[in-house]
Amino acid sequence: MKSLFAAIFGLVVSVGIGSAFATCFPIASQPLPVVRASLGQSASVPAEHIRITYVGHASFTIESAAGVKALTDYNGYLPLTAIPDIVTMNNSHESHYTDFIADGIKHVLRGWDPQGGVARHNLFIEDMRVRNVPTNLSDITGRMANGNSMFVFESADLCVVHISHLHHVLSKQQLGELGRIDIAFAPIDGFMTMSHSELFRVLAQIRPKLIIPMHYGWFGAVEEFIEKAKALYPIRTHDSDTILFSQAKLPRRTEVLFLKGE
Repeated sequence: MKSLFAAIFGLVVSVGIGSAFATCFPIASQPLPVVRASLGQSASVPAEHIRITYVGHASFTIESAAGVKALTDYNGYLPLTAIPDIVTMNNSHESHYTDFIADGIKHVLRGWDPQGGVARHNLFIEDMRVRNVPTNLSDITGRMANGNSMFVFESADLCVVHISHLHHVLSKQQLGELGRIDIAFAPIDGFMTMSHSELFRVLAQIRPKLIIPMHYGWFGAVEEFIEKAKALYPIRTHDSDTILFSQAKLPRRTEVLFLKGE
């Protein structure tokens, strides 16, 4: 275990993660390729914080203190109030991706490999790191390997995962690749992704401090989720679609927080 930790720490130092990044320390056996970029933008988020905004469906913006802005599940039809630097798309479902990329978006990270391989991303921009953990995606014919990714966003010593259009509980390898998770964007539709019971199993695996619902679904899915979740977690609502987070503001025990939206 000590040698494994040393190898991980050596990898972190070698790619130059400063104190602005989170110490998620994934334990994947294969290091991801590193892509570096810089922006030089002015900051609008306080130091040691990130800003999360719920855009709708499965899309959130995550902004760092250095002004880096990432948008999850970019699909081309939800409105953009500003052009993000990074967009992620967890899979090629029509409400989670687009081939028509707005001008000015510098980095497009797809959760699948269009050539049929395994998608791998490890992007560093200023004080934000974005990486993916490949998963499987089921369709009407069964299981499709490597058709989906969870994306992890690291900044201000916070580790945020977009659970994505996940269809199964996580393997030990996938949990190892995730590393520590503080905030999880969780699909609560109960049908198109996972059942609620499967989702609670995944959340128990990940053990985030904060669960932010998304992908609300239809036919009373939200009410059903709340009824089941309240036996496990405190449930709160926020009066805005935007909220600032820091390590100091995380709850001591896991909570569910609904952001205004949809």
